Amino acid sequence: MVQKISIEEALKLKNTLLVDARSPHEYSHDHILDAINLPLLNDKEHHMVGTIYIRISKEDAIEKGMEYYAEKVPTIIKTIQPYKDKTIIVYCARGGMRSKIIASLLDSIGLKVYQIDGGYKLFRHYLLEQLNNFKLKPKVYVLHGLTCTGKTSLLENLPNSLDLEQLAQHRGSLYGAVGRQPHSQKKFENLLLKRLTELNNQPYIFVEGESRKIGDLQIPSFLWQAMEKADNLLITRTLPVRVKAMAKEYFIDHPEEIKEITASLWKVISKKNKTEMLELLEKKEYEQAAEILLTKYYDPLYDYTLKKEAYLFEVNNNHLEEAVKIIKNKVTTD
Repeated sequence: MVQKISIEEALKLKNTLLVDARSPHEYSHDHILDAINLPLLNDKEHHMVGTIYIRISKEDAIEKGMEYYAEKVPTIIKTIQPYKDKTIIVYCARGGMRSKIIASLLDSIGLKVYQIDGGYKLFRHYLLEQLNNFKLKPKVYVLHGLTCTGKTSLLENLPNSLDLEQLAQHRGSLYGAVGRQPHSQKKFENLLLKRLTELNNQPYIFVEGESRKIGDLQIPSFLWQAMEKADNLLITRTLPVRVKAMAKEYFIDHPEEIKEITASLWKVISKKNKTEMLELLEKKEYEQAAEILLTKYYDPLYDYTLKKEAYLFEVNNNHLEEAVKIIKNKVTTD
């Protein structure tokens, strides 16, 4: 019989393989980090079994699920073979039938297997408890600046950086999801807790200034409060450099997404500016379109907020390496 263990016990074990028995859609929404997806049912099958459960009976749903499972046994065994020397830890949505079936199969072929009691649901409770009680120890420095002043590039090159937009897969603005697949709130919090844990013994961290929400995702209260009380750095760039950066990052690779969003901008920029921008996009004159977007939309949107802050110092980021060097020198001697 497969033994059940708690999420806390599972995460303490060494040389393990976490196996998520849920459907691919459930897994993509969020999962225990480092777990592989070995679904008992694919998305279509999961929907079918759920429909049978609701409309007919639990027994018929189980019977249909077992039909699907029988076809997958060879694939499951083949997938797990490279990990046969590890302790296998299986979970599903609530620690129920899906993880029990796969765990029992792996146990029957001689592998060391555990099933997580309560499954992903209790993992989620565990994660929220950890996050809600997190004590952030490092000093926080927040990078502020207008759009395309290169704050993300700075975070990529500075030590101890916390890139919230990368964790969210959203840049935090109307065009913030262009070229990205935004994460769910659950996945964002999962990745955030991991990164905060990695950084928590460092003397300081760098983070970009954000509103309380990044797209549809909300920054936890303790982190938001720490950012509000942090030392602020003002990052600047000349307009031509910002224009080139915006054209490269947003427009060139994703023109159709940009056009679609721009067509809805009539409430925030004039009809004349919107029409001109769309015409420039059609002609692939991306830098000219970017300049309109920066000067007529983004800069007026953020300039007032930036002027309200007090800054420890200001750094021009026309040249990334030089800006990184200045920030590192000033912060380590602060």
